[in-house]
Amino acid sequence: MTALSADRPCTDPKDDLFGHAPFARHLAKSIRCHRGGDGLVIALHGLWGSGKTTILNYVCHYLEAEKTEDADPPVVVHFNPWWFSGREDLAQTFLRQLQAALPAKNAKFKRLGELLDKYGESLGGFVGAAVDATGMTGGYAKDAGKTVGRMLQRKPKDVPALKAQIADELREAKVRILVIIDDIDRLDHDEVRQLFTVIKALADFPFVTYLLAFDRKAAVQAIERDSGLPGARYLEKIIQVPFEIPLIDRTTLRDVVLRRLDEEVLNCVPDDAVDQGHGAAVLVGGIERLVCVPRDVIRLVNTLSVTFPAVAGEVNPVDFIAIEMLRVFLPELYDTIRLNEEKFTGSRAASGATSVENEFHERWASELPEPLRDGMREMMGRLFPKIAAVSHSGGPPSQWRRDLRICHPELFHMYFRLSLLPGAVSHGEVMALIAAIATPENFKGILLRAKEETALGGISKSRALIKRVGDHVASDITEGDVPRLIAQVLDIGDELIGPELAHRVLLSEGEERMSDEVLMRDLVCRSLKRMKMEDRPGVLFQAIEHGHALVIQEYVLHELDPATTSGAGGEALIGTDDLERLKKLWCGRVQALSAQRVFLTRPRLPGTLASWGQWGDAAAPRGWCEAVASTDEGLLALLMQFLRHDLALEDRVRPCPRLNPRSLEPYLDTRLCFDRLLPLRDRGAIPSEFQPAANQFILEYELLAQGKNPDAP
Repeated sequence: MTALSADRPCTDPKDDLFGHAPFARHLAKSIRCHRGGDGLVIALHGLWGSGKTTILNYVCHYLEAEKTEDADPPVVVHFNPWWFSGREDLAQTFLRQLQAALPAKNAKFKRLGELLDKYGESLGGFVGAAVDATGMTGGYAKDAGKTVGRMLQRKPKDVPALKAQIADELREAKVRILVIIDDIDRLDHDEVRQLFTVIKALADFPFVTYLLAFDRKAAVQAIERDSGLPGARYLEKIIQVPFEIPLIDRTTLRDVVLRRLDEEVLNCVPDDAVDQGHGAAVLVGGIERLVCVPRDVIRLVNTLSVTFPAVAGEVNPVDFIAIEMLRVFLPELYDTIRLNEEKFTGSRAASGATSVENEFHERWASELPEPLRDGMREMMGRLFPKIAAVSHSGGPPSQWRRDLRICHPELFHMYFRLSLLPGAVSHGEVMALIAAIATPENFKGILLRAKEETALGGISKSRALIKRVGDHVASDITEGDVPRLIAQVLDIGDELIGPELAHRVLLSEGEERMSDEVLMRDLVCRSLKRMKMEDRPGVLFQAIEHGHALVIQEYVLHELDPATTSGAGGEALIGTDDLERLKKLWCGRVQALSAQRVFLTRPRLPGTLASWGQWGDAAAPRGWCEAVASTDEGLLALLMQFLRHDLALEDRVRPCPRLNPRSLEPYLDTRLCFDRLLPLRDRGAIPSEFQPAANQFILEYELLAQGKNPDAP
């Protein structure tokens, strides 16, 4: 994992990313060239995280690096009041810092340290008490009485005389002092005013320049909250030279973010995994609106350095960066998305959004800050095509799934859980299956093992893999692997067919309504589209001649028929003559396999028998069925193949068995079947595994005899 970037300011201008160095150099020159002997207070105003500390570091660098023979750099003393916040009197602390630092930096300040010590004893407490008396609260107000009491016990000192001695020492030394005070805007409101009171009391020392860095608005509010005084006017009396940090160009900020994302977050992602067009459309506007100061860059990059490695390869990098950007900068909108999956994922209904949905999306948009509203609507519309005013769909839902987009319902949770849901198919598993196409045994092994696992929704994992592989046929499977994929699906496809689930058809939508055989049929048809027209017949002949998936082959041949090309998009994928030859080849394979005992146990046998009779010798399937039904065991096993389950919608949804004798009439004399089954049932001679089919056949035969429709609800 990429190391986190510390929220540490830069110290060397050569590392400048945001154009702070030229401004700092100008400020350093102004401080160095100041010739007056009076004290001076300079303020550096900037928002929290805008780079104030970095500029202060650059100022120190330029003061030292660009010193001249006629002007030595000032002695620099750093004071960070935040280090002592809430612990002790800031006035005393500040004076002790000067007392400790100045003699160590210049021998001329040796006696100055002793004077500052005495001055601090006298003035520091009075400053603190004076601050308390003007309305300070908290710890300082609580200790104000003690502070004054201790001072009254001390031997009185001539404070003006001490101050005059300090001033004389500074004039005699003629060494300029620069006191840099940072992080003022991190203090509590009462400490902010106390600090400015201290500076006001000490600001008129000769040859001393103060450089204060703070957020002007925050300081004004703190002073007004604490004292009721007009904060801006209060600061004007203390600060002689205010500077505003130059605004960072938005383009510069954006470029820094994109470069650091590329170097520190996306360095583990292949170049072709990032859609540059989608990235530009989604990220650029969001970054320009949400990333306002350098600290925002660090927050975003650090966040992604932690979260992205956990999902790399399973999410769309652009979408993930966008959603994490919302988590960092607009957490309320992030939670709205996280808690309302159905409002954001999937496709827009043909009839458009309902009034309730429109109100929902208007509400979250109206709660955004007004300057962000239009830009966030645009970014959200590109992330979630369902809510876009103008379509930015990026293709059909299968394309969203291929591209691992957040707008696909199967992938949405990954962006918030930072892990796969139990049973979900990973992108890595899909790509491993695609890589295995070139090795039939590996391909078959992966799918057969996956069939034994349960994926989301209770379906087999092999079904989920087949569905996901279909998303990649158009562009990610090599031309050489396309014929191999067709051959392998038409060889092992029947082994992947699960039981018919009527409730899935009733309660699901889109692809989830499709049976396993339809999904595999569509996968083969999509693959055929990748091939030249003249190459398709040869591949299919080879696949059917050597393959064992009779059901999937049958479904593909039905789909290739000009009368039923809906799944092929209305396109004739193969010539009529070639199709007829393929049907005859298939019938020959059925005829040959029907001689094997296991043929009776093949999935979807009634459909296979129907197509066998339709495309080949109509008498062949009847002759086979009569031969099988010549024994009681064979008859019962055949009836089990014709038993199906519909849904009964009564007080609850439950599976309902069906076995209409008419479905057997093309193959058997149903009257004879009935006459054979009744005595078997009456004697209790029907094995338990065959009883559901035998009992249902008898029941529905009797209903037909009574003139009733056994298929009625």
